[in-house]
Amino acid sequence: METEYTPVPFESGPVLVGLMPGQGRDVVVRAAELAATLGVPLLGAFVDPSSYLLEWTPGGHVDPLSLAPTLDPDDEAVQDAKDLEDLLSRVALEHGVEASFRVVAGDRAMAIGRLAEAVGAAVIVVGTRRPGLAARAEEMVGGSVVHKLTTTQHTPVLAIPGVVHKPHHG
Repeated sequence: METEYTPVPFESGPVLVGLMPGQGRDVVVRAAELAATLGVPLLGAFVDPSSYLLEWTPGGHVDPLSLAPTLDPDDEAVQDAKDLEDLLSRVALEHGVEASFRVVAGDRAMAIGRLAEAVGAAVIVVGTRRPGLAARAEEMVGGSVVHKLTTTQHTPVLAIPGVVHKPHHG
């Protein structure tokens, strides 16, 4: 039996922004603008790419460690996390919003969705796929994060285009 979903009012939960190395600053800026407009905190989430899914317990519950994994100090993800946390802090300061940063584990979309539910996020902000063959291949193998987010959980998702193309209208 499925439980009934009650949406979180936009002005009561944080704006959760998914962060990844090489992502444009524009995604963080748009998320900070939204948080400032709503008067809510900004929460940045980085999914450790070397993490794997082991958080499901036999009862179908999520192991709390998946929402707060420990990074290996020798892993390059430590520097990526530091760089992303610094970016989040700078952008939040520029927009006058309170910000916090979390590292989560597992599949990117599922981890961000679980964190959104755990913190009562009002909206999830993510960037769209980067241009290029490597990004397309990665999406073919792992699937679209935006698509997974919009089809696996209830929190509204705002997708920020990474590359703005001129319209080809005639």
